[in-house]
Amino acid sequence: MNSLFESVADVIASRFGVDREAIAPESTFDDLGLDSLSQIELVTALRKRLGADIDDEQMAEFSQVSEVVAKLEEIGVKV
Repeated sequence: MNSLFESVADVIASRFGVDREAIAPESTFDDLGLDSLSQIELVTALRKRLGADIDDEQMAEFSQVSEVVAKLEEIGVKV
């Protein structure tokens, strides 16, 4: 797995108390117990941790962790 995925997974685990081992690229937000409000909180956490510029509307379109990672890669976020 790539370091960007690892960073996103670390943010999810620390921010929402999700078991780090339960987070896989194909994990859905539903699988992880994250609702739409949690996704907005994730946007804020990713901005702080990675400088990621994903807006709330974009995040609402994603259902899997891999989609977030792909978007971060697309916009050039580096870790």
